[in-house]
Amino acid sequence: ITGPITVVTGKSKRITLMECPNDTSSMLDCAKIADLVLLCVDAKFGFEMETFEFLNMLQVAGFPKVMGVFTHLDEFHTTKNLRKTKKLLKQRFWTEIYDGAKMFYFSGIVNGKYLKNEVKQLSLFISRVKVRIGFGPK
Repeated sequence: ITGPITVVTGKSKRITLMECPNDTSSMLDCAKIADLVLLCVDAKFGFEMETFEFLNMLQVAGFPKVMGVFTHLDEFHTTKNLRKTKKLLKQRFWTEIYDGAKMFYFSGIVNGKYLKNEVKQLSLFISRVKVRIGFGPK
């Protein structure tokens, strides 16, 4: 993604999507303006230190809604490992955000795209989530 993308989701609702680069100054800028954060984590690799830095910045800036998106689940070869990893990621995510924070799992990429039904679930949830309106304090 090279810039912000605005999507019309209703007569009076628009969503602007921005990708946050993996450097501290960009994370700080995004933390100041975000109403909703989709935290994408490669499930095979797990959480990185930058992830926790970003979550700390979000807390300082007022902590918008955060949803986890765990990707690359197709790289697990056994169901047992997949279940174990999902459980560990969920526990860690809920420890850092709050118990019950919404998470989505993306199996993998087919022909350069995520599976349609998984993206549809995420987009439906985003279109229904309540976020603050206006530019006042959070």
